[in-house]
Amino acid sequence: MTDQTNLPEVSMTACTRRQMIAGGAIGLCGLAILGTQADAQDTTTESARAKTIIVTRAIHQEEDFKAGPRRIYEALLDSKQFTAFSGGRTAEIDRTVGGAFSLFAGHIVGRTLELVPDRRIVQAWRVVPWPDGVFSIARFELSAQNSGTRVIFDHTGFPSELAEHLESGWNEHYWTALQKYLG
Repeated sequence: MTDQTNLPEVSMTACTRRQMIAGGAIGLCGLAILGTQADAQDTTTESARAKTIIVTRAIHQEEDFKAGPRRIYEALLDSKQFTAFSGGRTAEIDRTVGGAFSLFAGHIVGRTLELVPDRRIVQAWRVVPWPDGVFSIARFELSAQNSGTRVIFDHTGFPSELAEHLESGWNEHYWTALQKYLG
């Protein structure tokens, strides 16, 4: 039998090193589980958003200009000329593929996806109030015709309820304004 009187007194609140390590590990695991649950909720929310279907429409317009393709191409991609034909509303345009643009004093933003000098401009295009991540595609094809140019324009991937508004906007703020500017 052991003489219990010579044993050191052990407090019930004192922990061994092994108990402290185990407790710390359990605590960290608990935090990790909470973080994983939060990530799972975020993923579920993102997944629900990703499954949202946006019904889109397309706009096709063809416009004839007296100016040559180079002049129209430059007017659409040069910040100063765009600002001038848009009635003084500031335009900032990076003329490189992948370059950002901001038009009509920041109302329209996007990136240039493709450039073929004097022939084609393709842009990821959006109106600022649209939901984050929603971009449409604006494609300008420039074809020389006699002493002028035919612009064949296609706009796709925008929310369908905006079709009439956008269609009239292209006519008023691009084609009519550009016709006046080019003379």
